[in-house]
Amino acid sequence: MLRLGSALGSIRDVTELSRGKFLDKEFGESFCRMIAKEVEISDLLLTSLLHYIKIRTPIEKSNTVHALVEQVLTKYRTELEEKNIKATETFEENLPETVVPDEQLKYILNSVLLYAVASTMPGGSIEFLTRSLSVQRDVDRGQVFSMKVGRCIEIRLVASSVARQGDRFGRAMEEILSPQDYGGFDLLLRLAKEVVQRNRGMMKFETDEGKAKIIISLTFPVERRKVFSLGTTNLSGESRP
Repeated sequence: MLRLGSALGSIRDVTELSRGKFLDKEFGESFCRMIAKEVEISDLLLTSLLHYIKIRTPIEKSNTVHALVEQVLTKYRTELEEKNIKATETFEENLPETVVPDEQLKYILNSVLLYAVASTMPGGSIEFLTRSLSVQRDVDRGQVFSMKVGRCIEIRLVASSVARQGDRFGRAMEEILSPQDYGGFDLLLRLAKEVVQRNRGMMKFETDEGKAKIIISLTFPVERRKVFSLGTTNLSGESRP
């Protein structure tokens, strides 16, 4: 298919170069217009065929969580660099897919990372970790986890060198993000937790004894169905045995 597309491009280029080089100029112009039209039609048909093949051969989704983590880290790369915050990732291989829709998971990750960047002092560090595990109860509040018993994935964000509560959002962060109300960062975290719970997940916030480190843990049920990607469209297939 790629060779065919390249061949059509070459024909188009040669046709343009041939303009004005025919002895019979009227015939030459007519010939070039005819070839250009045929190439245009062939190109449209090829594009349609490629789209059909893509629909007929969906790709099973994989590595979605890690891809979204990397996207949000890229989004805030400038802020991380300006505060000299080292961002690292420790990913579990072959992490299962989760039931959370991509856009909602991206919103959650974006919110917790923004909170961490705002909370971390210049020269600190932020690390994303992922793992799969089995879960039975929400030990945070003693509630039965919505999955009851089953597999889930955990996304953990650990931010070190966090400022004290009184000066958590210091001048350096003000210069970078210029928020009107620093309390808005706490609001971001509360809104993110609401989205987490809406998707049958759990969100935990912890600090160490010296309050120099924060840990935000996100736990979501594993998607037990095969999920396929068709560009921007997702299709859920039959349950795995």
